[in-house]
Amino acid sequence: MWGLALRHGWGCKKDEKCGFKWLAKAAESAVADLERARQGRGFDAKAVKEELVIAIYEVGQCFFQGWGVRKDQKMAVSYYRVAANLGDVDAQQDLAFCLANGKGCKKDKKEAAKWYRVAVAQGASDVGMAWIYKDKYRG
Repeated sequence: MWGLALRHGWGCKKDEKCGFKWLAKAAESAVADLERARQGRGFDAKAVKEELVIAIYEVGQCFFQGWGVRKDQKMAVSYYRVAANLGDVDAQQDLAFCLANGKGCKKDKKEAAKWYRVAVAQGASDVGMAWIYKDKYRG
């Protein structure tokens, strides 16, 4: 994604504000493409969904880190939650981190453990995460 390249200066001059704008455009474009795919208008719904999830997650990263936009961890949590619900492992882990530490949201270790377990079920490492399996953090 061009927005990521701009944000980090990969092969181009680093420009976080412009990178954020391109990532936001990518998310908006993917939403429109997903709607067209659902209507059967020549788009691969799975590919569009993957693009959408990445864009949503990366916009969340921009808000969390303050890359190209005012730092707003509460907004970041909102984006992470959407991407996590769409199945993005990185978003699931970052949402869990925010919940476990009260970053941009109320601290909720039980919900954090749930999201960490969801990410682990998709292949994320659970090294150092034994606490997420304790009974007090389940169900």
